[in-house]
Amino acid sequence: MPSELTGLRRHLFLTGDKQVGKSTLLRRLIEARKLDCAGFETQAFYLNGERRGFTLHGRVAMPPYQNDCICCARIEEKRSVPVLPVFEENGVLMLNRSLASPAPFLLMDELGRLEREASGFIAQVEACLDADKRVLGVLQRCNSAHVARIAQRQDVTVLTVTPENREELLELLCREL
Repeated sequence: MPSELTGLRRHLFLTGDKQVGKSTLLRRLIEARKLDCAGFETQAFYLNGERRGFTLHGRVAMPPYQNDCICCARIEEKRSVPVLPVFEENGVLMLNRSLASPAPFLLMDELGRLEREASGFIAQVEACLDADKRVLGVLQRCNSAHVARIAQRQDVTVLTVTPENREELLELLCREL
């Protein structure tokens, strides 16, 4: 990685291996720069100490029954299935409310394979990328057409996070953003 970033595009997405610290790096960046972010983040859901899936947490005001809904359930050791209505209804609502919020940044943590059949959610993600807010997000490494479309946009910078570069990347992003 170059020791200096130049020309960050309007939207920034991080990618990299699982558990490398992409989401953590974004949270640290948001905290360090005190960025006002709407949007959503996925959070692990545990039952009896075991991860059973993920929830979709909106960073905008939402009724409790519409926020923190399980968006994917783990059904085997290395296999999870999406809960599509959570993306199509709750996720779309989160993104709509995020666009209407005064926050200048929109967090999308994370986008990947689970929502690939959620066409309404994907359309809303693309609408957010076309809107006035700057998007900060995480793209999974996966075979997904919508992730590839996002990565190929002219207004998107995609940076790969590794254990070796994540601290330097945080410092550089804090200076550039």
